[in-house]
Amino acid sequence: MQNRWLLIILVIALVMVSGCTDEQAEAEDTTEGQSEIQADEQNTEDASASAVEAVEHGVSMEFYGFKPDVLDINRGDTVTWRNNNKQKVYTLISNDELFENQEMKYGNLFYHVFENSGTYTFSIKDNPEMTMTVNVR
Repeated sequence: MQNRWLLIILVIALVMVSGCTDEQAEAEDTTEGQSEIQADEQNTEDASASAVEAVEHGVSMEFYGFKPDVLDINRGDTVTWRNNNKQKVYTLISNDELFENQEMKYGNLFYHVFENSGTYTFSIKDNPEMTMTVNVR
């Protein structure tokens, strides 16, 4: 009788532990890109004592536009675009030719580090209403 209770408790414990590892693996998958960016930010330091720490800014590409559609950032900051539209493949265009056109399927990410001050505009191929502006100080 004692062995049965021990076996039941052991089975319940194994089920609980296996459920936790699945959730942990899922969480690791969804934050993998963010962890890599954070590690890169920690490894890059500016020699200037007055330098501002680089920051990552996220932009969601959705059904009818970018969210946000205007960003004010500092030199050295990173902008990450993500296609959140399951029904559409977008082609991200840098109107200032900072990078080549980026075809992005659902869930795809694209990163760009802004090294120079200025105002930069972006759009989506075949969807001229989808535009955004990044102001770099």
